[in-house]
Amino acid sequence: ASAELVEFAESTNAPVVTTLNGKSAFPEDHPLSLGLFGKVNTRPAAEFMAAADLIIGVGSSFSIANQQGAIPPGKPLIQITNSDTDIHKDYAVDHVLMGDARLVLGQLTRAIADRISAGASAASDPREQIANVKASWLEEWMPRLTSDEEPLNPYRVIWDLMHSVDLNTTIATHDSGNPRDQMVPF
Repeated sequence: ASAELVEFAESTNAPVVTTLNGKSAFPEDHPLSLGLFGKVNTRPAAEFMAAADLIIGVGSSFSIANQQGAIPPGKPLIQITNSDTDIHKDYAVDHVLMGDARLVLGQLTRAIADRISAGASAASDPREQIANVKASWLEEWMPRLTSDEEPLNPYRVIWDLMHSVDLNTTIATHDSGNPRDQMVPF
């Protein structure tokens, strides 16, 4: 349902985070992408999750688990799932949309388009704010990402790898533990 998720996000101006299990479901170079929200986060993901007035989980079990980020308390939750075992699993969900993510996202996108064409206002566009938070976060990391220190630090290896391969045709994997935690936010 990646294409439908992109279409939904663009039609609603909704910023998107991914979990560790959901990486690649939404393109991380998309202007609405906040990156990873998990045990380790990107700063954009953490800041936007803390400020969110609504969280929609698509294909998410909303589980409390070792590598998952804790959903900030007091946030209304909408869960799109095809498994009744996910509903209210670890978080109280305010609204459940039971069904295939692709079909449900398509229906939601059409319903929102109908409301906007009937005169409802679209949500404000957060792309500039996202870009500013990403730039600030990356600037904070640049000394580690571009360090010439010896021995070489893992963040420099990640940075060089990102600039040495075609990111659209390369799949990079990692081990668990520190390599995972160092690599997945970038």
